[in-house]
Amino acid sequence: MNKIEKNSAQEIADAIQSLLLLDVTIVDKTLKRIAATGNYRHLVGEYLPKGCSYEYTINSKKSEIITETALSSRCAHCKSASICKEIATLGYPIISRDGQALGAIGLIAFKESQWMYIKENQSTITLFLGKLGELLAGNLMYEETIKNLFLRNQEITTIVNSLDYGLCLADTNQRITIVNKQLTKLLNHTEQDLIGKRIDEIFTPPPPPKLRGMPHILHTLPMTVKSRLADPRIRFSIKMIITPIHEDIRNYVFQVSRYSNELMNAYNIIERKDEINFSDICGDSAALQNIITLAKQISTGDSSVLIRGESGTGKELFARSIHYASNRRHKPFVAINCASIPDTLLESELFGYERGAFSGANTSGKVGRFELANGGTLFLDEIGDMPLHLQPKLLRVLQDGSFLRLGGKNTIKVNFRLITATNRNLENMIKNKEFREDLYFRLNVIPINIPPLRERKDDIPLLVNIKLAEYCQKLNKPQKKISNELMEVFCNAHWQGNVRELENVIEYLVNISEKTLITPKYLPDYFKSIDMNQQSHCIPDSAEILSHMDGKSLNNLTECFEKEILISYLKQYGTTTKAKKEIANQLKINLSTLYRKLYRYHIDDMKR
Repeated sequence: MNKIEKNSAQEIADAIQSLLLLDVTIVDKTLKRIAATGNYRHLVGEYLPKGCSYEYTINSKKSEIITETALSSRCAHCKSASICKEIATLGYPIISRDGQALGAIGLIAFKESQWMYIKENQSTITLFLGKLGELLAGNLMYEETIKNLFLRNQEITTIVNSLDYGLCLADTNQRITIVNKQLTKLLNHTEQDLIGKRIDEIFTPPPPPKLRGMPHILHTLPMTVKSRLADPRIRFSIKMIITPIHEDIRNYVFQVSRYSNELMNAYNIIERKDEINFSDICGDSAALQNIITLAKQISTGDSSVLIRGESGTGKELFARSIHYASNRRHKPFVAINCASIPDTLLESELFGYERGAFSGANTSGKVGRFELANGGTLFLDEIGDMPLHLQPKLLRVLQDGSFLRLGGKNTIKVNFRLITATNRNLENMIKNKEFREDLYFRLNVIPINIPPLRERKDDIPLLVNIKLAEYCQKLNKPQKKISNELMEVFCNAHWQGNVRELENVIEYLVNISEKTLITPKYLPDYFKSIDMNQQSHCIPDSAEILSHMDGKSLNNLTECFEKEILISYLKQYGTTTKAKKEIANQLKINLSTLYRKLYRYHIDDMKR
């Protein structure tokens, strides 16, 4: 019971006692004594025992007089019956207007004279108690309402302060009446600083003035503004909700967040469509399971992870699984391939830029991948292909947890876990001054080396059957089977392209095969032409080259050897763009590097 409830009930009890000269007890529907006089005043706040007469009065909603309480059948189950000193008691129910029993008023006689008074004036006393009961019922309902509103307000306050966006309420004049903690953090001002201010004193441009004639209860108007209190370079996204009463506005509700947060939330929603778990990684071999166990173990931490493995081994699959098994799983997983973006654009993709940072820049600026990954995981694939001039900038972000957008002056703080991947030999690149050693040590805190498919051949039958079922369903083909002969070919193959190459072959077979049972005759020609046990990489014989190079310099010998290698690969894979991408993967160079070498040796357009 709160203080007001206690006082109002006690005032009524004292009034009855002074008028009737009888002791009074008032209980609520839980049998809690909320007011009392005389011998029971010190027991206010305590509960009466189960089985007492007041329990019957409340349950029956009827008044009742009990005499000789020690002998009464009504008191037989009362735990205090043996020690009760009451001669008689009159219980009267407190009934609300809707017929609910809220409690009871009890008049107690400890003396014979008091009992005789009750007996002689029963009808008058009952009528009197009825009027007081109505009064007390109103008070109790009022106090209950106040209490519920108070509790509800506390609940709402807790919920509002737990929101991850800023929230404020404003009155008809758009003066702020309520703010949550997140808004004070966003604007870097206290609640006292914000209460009483007009919205246009905080944000510019201000939200639209009073709207009239709105047909709906709620109107949401999104807008992008700047704050007059916070850094003017920071933009905020505001949603205004208006609650009207007829043609007048009762109040405004403003939902505030940093503009970049809106983009991050959208990015996160999109990315979660590609949620991957360790259960999605297929393979029962000991080599693979050991790596999965390690990856699961380190998922809960924040240390940088470097995933090594040949092309097609599933490095991004492991990166996503680590993210969605971590404490950051509800935040974005942001991936970028360092080899697929030109050097000139990679910096702006990572760091973002401010409006007007360079010619052709978006007039609104751009949020970079570092910002998008805040709170989550950033995956830099093909990290070995990151330009040398960007490597110290990445190192700075990892060391300080902050950066500047291109053209920006304000430091942006970020917190993300970095996972990188590569199929290149970073150690050799360090020796050749192509990769920074200090960055390498930052990245290689937890190394994960994914074994190639040829080192886990026990997984091949499982992978074949899974991918076969997937592509049959995807391509709307009847379910097919792999012959034992073909499965043996698969198990003995070198699989330079690993799981990705296996998937491509399975997809080809599902499309081409006419029968339910797929045999080796359906294999693509390029696959048949390769010695699957060796896969020699089509490197030309060096002795043959040297026999024609007497008297030539080392550079001449190197160039000739390199040219013959490129020609051999073009013979094997072809000259299409897709073929050249595969050649670049096999040689572990950028596609742009391959094109430059083809042009240099005048074999760019050769049809072999």
